[in-house]
Amino acid sequence: MKSKMDNDITNIETTKANDKKKGKRLISFKSGDVDTGGPAKIRKVSKKEKTSQPDEKENTPCNGHLTVSQINKAVFMVFKRMQCTPPTQKMINSLVVLLRDDKNVEQRIATSCYVLKRLIRSTGADDLNAVAQAASYIHCILRTVPAVDALQVLEILKRNLAVSSQQRGKEDSLAVVGQLIISFCILQTLHFTEHEANVISEVYQILANQLNGREYLVSICADIFAESFKQLPAGIFEKYVWPLLQPQLNKPLSSLKINTCDLLLAVHLTYSSILGWQQLHAILWPKKPVYDQLFELYLSDSTIHSDNVYARLAKFLTNGGKDTLVAWQKYTDTKHPLKTNAAKACVIQVLGYILLKFKQKDEQSILDIFTPRYVQFLLQELSTVKGETSDVKKPSQKELRRICLKFEGCLVLSFEKQLQNDEIKLQLLIKFLQQRLNLDSVISLPRFSQHLINQLSVNSLQKLYDYYSKLVDSFEDEDKVSRVHCLNQMQVILQHSKMDQESEWRQKQLHDLLIAGLFHLNVERKPCEVTKASTFSRQCSARCEEIFLGSMMHNCSGLTSLCELLQNVLSYLNDELGKPDAESKLRKPRDDALQRAWKQVEKLLAKPSEETDVVSQTFEALILFVSLALCTQIPLSVTVLEDLIICRKNALEKTKKIVNKDLKWQDVLTDALLQLLLQTGHFWREFVNIVATAIIPYLDHGNLEQVLEVLNMNRNPLSKKDESEEESEVESDEEIEKEELPQDSSDDLDSENDYDNEDEEDEDADEANLAKIRESVRQALVNDGDVGEDGASSVDWNDVDEEQGKRLNAALERSFQLYRPKSRKAQEKERLTKSERIDNTSLLHFRIRALDLLELFVNKKPIQSVILDVLHCVFQVYRHCSGDTKLQSLREASSKLLKKLLSKNIEFSAEQDNSPILEAIEQLMSTAEEQSEEDQEPRANRQAKSEVNICRDKCFAYLVSQGSVGGEPKDSVVWPLLVEFLELWVAKRRSRLSLASFEALFQAVQWQGVAPLAVVLASHLDVEKTRSFRRAQILKLLSEQYRRLETAFKENNSSAKEFEKQLARYVLQLEIEAKSPKELKLLQKILAQGGKKQKKLLEKVQVLSKMPPHTKKIPKSKKSADDDMKVKNELQAMDMEQEKPKKSIKPSKSLKKSITYLHK
Repeated sequence: MKSKMDNDITNIETTKANDKKKGKRLISFKSGDVDTGGPAKIRKVSKKEKTSQPDEKENTPCNGHLTVSQINKAVFMVFKRMQCTPPTQKMINSLVVLLRDDKNVEQRIATSCYVLKRLIRSTGADDLNAVAQAASYIHCILRTVPAVDALQVLEILKRNLAVSSQQRGKEDSLAVVGQLIISFCILQTLHFTEHEANVISEVYQILANQLNGREYLVSICADIFAESFKQLPAGIFEKYVWPLLQPQLNKPLSSLKINTCDLLLAVHLTYSSILGWQQLHAILWPKKPVYDQLFELYLSDSTIHSDNVYARLAKFLTNGGKDTLVAWQKYTDTKHPLKTNAAKACVIQVLGYILLKFKQKDEQSILDIFTPRYVQFLLQELSTVKGETSDVKKPSQKELRRICLKFEGCLVLSFEKQLQNDEIKLQLLIKFLQQRLNLDSVISLPRFSQHLINQLSVNSLQKLYDYYSKLVDSFEDEDKVSRVHCLNQMQVILQHSKMDQESEWRQKQLHDLLIAGLFHLNVERKPCEVTKASTFSRQCSARCEEIFLGSMMHNCSGLTSLCELLQNVLSYLNDELGKPDAESKLRKPRDDALQRAWKQVEKLLAKPSEETDVVSQTFEALILFVSLALCTQIPLSVTVLEDLIICRKNALEKTKKIVNKDLKWQDVLTDALLQLLLQTGHFWREFVNIVATAIIPYLDHGNLEQVLEVLNMNRNPLSKKDESEEESEVESDEEIEKEELPQDSSDDLDSENDYDNEDEEDEDADEANLAKIRESVRQALVNDGDVGEDGASSVDWNDVDEEQGKRLNAALERSFQLYRPKSRKAQEKERLTKSERIDNTSLLHFRIRALDLLELFVNKKPIQSVILDVLHCVFQVYRHCSGDTKLQSLREASSKLLKKLLSKNIEFSAEQDNSPILEAIEQLMSTAEEQSEEDQEPRANRQAKSEVNICRDKCFAYLVSQGSVGGEPKDSVVWPLLVEFLELWVAKRRSRLSLASFEALFQAVQWQGVAPLAVVLASHLDVEKTRSFRRAQILKLLSEQYRRLETAFKENNSSAKEFEKQLARYVLQLEIEAKSPKELKLLQKILAQGGKKQKKLLEKVQVLSKMPPHTKKIPKSKKSADDDMKVKNELQAMDMEQEKPKKSIKPSKSLKKSITYLHK
């Protein structure tokens, strides 16, 4: 009950009460008095009106003898808060508590009557928002306050919202609306569910009285009646409700309107034992059923009714069986084309509900409804809805759009759950395909045809495949789009998961696609000469080739099944090639080299490899697949096949006569796999993954380096030039740019008009460039030994020597050269040609596929050398791609592989040296840039660098945890390096490590060194040695990761004790030395989570935090010594300045004061 009350209260808003006069009610609200976005406020009562208020309270409808003194005064405060502020859940709860928990019965009744009277009057207001708010209040009170009597509510309703018998005027209509709302609220309470006779008779009497009223009132009544029938037993309905409805409903159809007819259907569908099929027909049609008269009543109406109205009509039609459905279909066919949106909505809604509510075994009648004209009408309306782009629509158009979208869902749900006959599903889908081949082009639901196809059985899928296959030849010669669409749907069916077990059927279809892709075909789908080729062969042979290769590799389980599949396909192809004149019928005739190599293919087909010989099977799969690809239009060299044949021979020979060979068979095989990955088509990627998965255990580390070289972002593996040639070309480009520099100004003047239109596009790039220049200039002006607190010291040019001046001059020249506008020749040189863009895209895809090979290496050989090399390579790829928008796909692929790598444990051999992990850590951290706590990078680079740093920190934590496996963390090889890194980070202002690096260590789940690391961090909480900023960083890290620390300390008591000692030492220092509020706040957060010993330290820190800043205890001797040292340094600098033959510098005021102090 409490949860229901809370749900109701959250939607409640207050109404605005009007002035009330004696003996009269005012139910009219001004629309301006109610805020549409918030609650309606109750108008404040003036002092003059307050004098008459007690008289009104005395005339409370519940009891005429009640006085204002009997009402709980707290309710007035609740209404006062409602009128001043928007209502909240707490406010409405207070009102409910007053009405529910008051122990004074008389006072509770008086208060309830007052509140209900005030809210009931508001339901008759001339404002929709005010009515809705008051109704929600009443609904909440009736459901959450059991003491409120429904009969008393009805008595208040009759007195305050009285309606004349003829309902004249707007006031009576609004009062009727209030009565209907209160009646509906009562029907939702326990009084109705417990079937109290008095309440039921009173409420339904109010509803039945309005069935002769205005149309919208009758519509509301019918909906309330039909909704309440779901909870009303048949016996009570027959005794109390049916006698009230019979005078209004027991009429011929010609005397009924759509709402009363709908109510009659609701009675029949809910209480069939009281109003059966024959009784309903006798009421509607006393002589003979005329269904057209019923359908005309619905279709001729100009209003789009609620969904339940059409749902009841659809259920009536399905219960009537085939006769009513045929009558509906014939009648609606004669009415096409439908002109009004209401008629269209009626037809579509009824049809959708018929699909959902049909429960008969014979589903043929459903199929009969979908005549070609009916389907054409549906597709036209669905297409109109999908093509609508304008936001300005009439309400009826918006409603029709909603109904059309709903029908799409009904059609999918009927295929999934309702229709049981699979043949009916197939025929229904074909009926739609006959009117529009590409259903997805007219239906808004994504992948609509795919949803329907997924619900078909294997037999139906095969029939649908044959339907598409026959349909391909029936199009006009110019209709290539329809042919390709049919082929695409055939591919969907061929690769469907239900067809994986139908191996014989799939092989037959693959053979047909193979012939269609490799040979010229005539009209009868037989190989022929090119001059006799059909339109289908000329237009779709390339697509058949792609579908064949993709479907052949789809869901291939492993190397053995791949070899069996290739054996079957190549044997069939070899038989076709053995027929007379077969070579002339090929789309790509085989050259002499391929025909010579084909003899080895025939030998493999005659004598397949054994399943236990993985190397032999690998080469067999490679040779067969490459030979098959050479027969297609794929641009692959025959030398690849020849190299594989030779490599297979070398790999399988038992005794090697030649010991020193230039290349091993593993190297040739790896190069072949990489070359196959260069080809376009996803099937190449799947093929290489299957082959590589089986052969990687036989490859060595040198083969891994071949793959890693592809991912070297500083070189282009597809370039035909050597590395030395590439470097010389870069140097020559730089020389050319230097030669062109003096001509830049003249070129810019000549091309000034050409760049006028590009100014707006260059502004964004200039802003980003300016940010880089500012940072470069700042770095140029930094003196290496004089870095101040702000990260850069100012440069006094009078104090700059010749060497430093040259350095500054060169640094500034480099900085300003960045902003130098480029010449037109340089800009044209930067623009890539189409072939260069294609090459870049090919290289990008090639590297993404190479990452797949690295993942296979890691999965099959998770040893130390493989993991470390792959981790470093993939991180460099991710780092290189992070700031380049053109390499986002490669960045995402490398990021996914890094996540998999970081979850992989290294398999160490017995007594294996772990020192390579140290080198990997140093190599990883060498890529990091030195960071300072004062650095402020440009916003453009900040996000990319932060993502790279996060990834680097995770890799750092992974390597540390892997280097500590199998022993105590302090005894591992990585612990000294970790301590050294920590000391450098604490001591230096600029460091390659950051706070996030150590945070990543704390978050490493497998690492057991959290407790010792916390002790080392706590040891650096030294006021004399560690700067305040670093101490705050350490405290912040410990406070955020204390839950992890607490778990680690439970397993390591010695570290826990040492940690407490370090904290105690630090607190003791804070009592003597200067302290910052930030440190004290973070330290309190740490100590508050600790045990008893830390609680005592917490009390001390709390005392320190309350001390004012001027009470810091600093020894005077130390302060004076620091001051003396500072002054001496300034005097020494002044003497050096006087020795130089330059203009003297006047001492500052602070310096003069210091000199005077020293003389004294």
